[in-house]
Amino acid sequence: MNRFAAVTIAFAILTPVMPAQEGVAKPSLDGEKTVLEWLKRLNALADWDGKADPKPLIDKFAEMYDPKVLFFTGPNENQLGPVTYAGMEGIRHWAEWFARTHSKSEYRIQAQTQQMKTATIVLSAEPPWGGNALAVEITAFYTIRQSQKKFAAPGAVFFVFTPEGKINRTRLYLLKDELVEIFP
Repeated sequence: MNRFAAVTIAFAILTPVMPAQEGVAKPSLDGEKTVLEWLKRLNALADWDGKADPKPLIDKFAEMYDPKVLFFTGPNENQLGPVTYAGMEGIRHWAEWFARTHSKSEYRIQAQTQQMKTATIVLSAEPPWGGNALAVEITAFYTIRQSQKKFAAPGAVFFVFTPEGKINRTRLYLLKDELVEIFP
């Protein structure tokens, strides 16, 4: 047996086979459209003028989420290691922090080109408990509100959706080791 066959067999043994759930309607989730909507709402948080109440922008962002959501991000200036935000209160807290910290942002799906063809790729899977999962490579361009310093970084976002189509889990990665300051 070659090593690739051994890996395939080991993966098959470790992967539980779940019976199909009968009577559970599968949501029609357009992965790219859903990710683009999430990015649009995220970028809108940073478009906040810093004067008006940011609550409508925060509410619009939060309405995509399930009340039992877990949202994971990398470390920030207040913490070492990953940060976890739980529930709607956690989502609203993070969204307000994002709006107050960023004055401009353009988080977008990273396009890929091969053989003279360009595409945006959103990977999709069905978790055994129902719903959908999406993963996408992104590039983040953003400005820190206080210092007006501009940055760019590659990253990825992973989503898990409930069977009802609400986001139940999000993991947002920005690669700090590849963060670049953009000079005017």
